[in-house]
Amino acid sequence: MLAFIRYSTLRLALLLAVGAVAYLFGLRSIALAVVAFLVSGLLSLVLLDRQRDQLGRSVGGLFARINARIDADTRKEDED
Repeated sequence: MLAFIRYSTLRLALLLAVGAVAYLFGLRSIALAVVAFLVSGLLSLVLLDRQRDQLGRSVGGLFARINARIDADTRKEDED
């Protein structure tokens, strides 16, 4: 859960920073939003690679634990 919060916070901060810079360059309205989302998305691919990997491992671990519980319950039912 901490990895999700960290990654989401960094993505939001990057979006706001890019939006602020675009605003200073004179972009307004829908153009500001489009540029901010596109540029921050591209930058996050490079800048937040490590955090995205940590988030992926965290989510993968969560689903592995869920699958292990399901398998254990299935084996328990088969034994009965």
